[in-house]
Amino acid sequence: MNVFYDANLIYDAGTKAMKSSKFKRSTQLFEMTQLLTTAHIRRDFMDGAYRPDPGTKFPINERGHQRYITSNTMVDKTVNHLLCDEVLTPAISKYLIYDNGASQKDKGVAFHRRRFEAHLHRYYMEHGSNEGYILLVDYSGYYANIPHDKCIEVLDQFLEREVEDPETLLIAEMLTRLIFKTFEQDVSRFSDEEIAAMMTGKVNPMLNCGVDPELLTGEKMLRKGVDIGSQPSQNIGIIYPYQVDNYAKIVRSIRHYGRYTDDFYVIADSKEFLLNVLEGFRKEAAAYGLIINEKKTRIVKLSSQFRHLQVCYSLTESGRLIRKIHPKNITRERRKLKAYKRLLDAGRIDYPTVENSFKSWLGSHYKIMSHDQIYNMSSFYYELFGRRPKWKKGHGRLHWLMAHPSTASTSTGTTSSAPPLSPRTPSPANSPA
Repeated sequence: MNVFYDANLIYDAGTKAMKSSKFKRSTQLFEMTQLLTTAHIRRDFMDGAYRPDPGTKFPINERGHQRYITSNTMVDKTVNHLLCDEVLTPAISKYLIYDNGASQKDKGVAFHRRRFEAHLHRYYMEHGSNEGYILLVDYSGYYANIPHDKCIEVLDQFLEREVEDPETLLIAEMLTRLIFKTFEQDVSRFSDEEIAAMMTGKVNPMLNCGVDPELLTGEKMLRKGVDIGSQPSQNIGIIYPYQVDNYAKIVRSIRHYGRYTDDFYVIADSKEFLLNVLEGFRKEAAAYGLIINEKKTRIVKLSSQFRHLQVCYSLTESGRLIRKIHPKNITRERRKLKAYKRLLDAGRIDYPTVENSFKSWLGSHYKIMSHDQIYNMSSFYYELFGRRPKWKKGHGRLHWLMAHPSTASTSTGTTSSAPPLSPRTPSPANSPA
């Protein structure tokens, strides 16, 4: 049966689309009329009248890099869930290598880090030492530089191979082309030579940020790049460079290889071998219109300190794997807390928002932080806000580390001048007058 004509599947897709944003007004309005909207979506599929909206694009600044995030309408989110969950994801999932860890069920950053650490441990067990190298590769402007024609060709290949119902296949291929149409950027103000250079070179995702709307006439569109924030983009991000994964795993028979979206690595005992593999990666990437970031691509000794997905690693002679938080991550969080303090004093933010943000950051990083780092961050938080974060349940060890300085820092006299209160001492905000 054609899944796009099944009202039950459309309704379930709408329910999934509402899960993460029930607090929004648009979501609540969609929920009020979900049954009627489901009927309209089904009718549009049957009449061939469905057309996706470009969505709302807003800029963000992430670690100094500006990029656009796209927020789709609830109808388009429903259609995206239907397309991805029922058709696209099942079609591509069996062709993904196990060590491709992004944007999949039961996978994610934590899964990829476990696999990365497992590969390091296995390398040590196979070779009996930490004498080896790791190749760390990164694509430059990954999502913004995916060519539409080649990507549609890859998706069609898997859809035609896996989708059995002809009507479902026809609508799925039509939807992918309509979705890619919303990814196009207006380049009417550029010459044909400049547009040709964009198709072969790196494109800035903020190309049209702050540009006069009168210059965006729609006469020329750049068919390159996919939007961040759209569900189909997640599927595109994990499947598009699948030939690079196959080159590493099948052609070169590399066991210790893994990829998380645009970051991937290879572990080997020979630097010459990694240089040869890197040259193969360059050829495979060029065939798919992808650009390898030569500044971030490097070969490092396993015995030295190297960074992958914002965590610093090093493999010792005894086989112990040392994990450390990146120092810039702590600096960034301290600056964020200072900004929160200014916003709190100005009445532009409430204290629970600040507390939840800090607890979320600390709860996800404390396992790779030292005792001194945990204590000093807790002391810094107390100095700014005059109170300690409150934990409902669990985190007993973290709570203790936040409240007690380490023995080393106590003996050297390097503890903070304003330590947090002990666990049993009430905070100033809750103390009796």
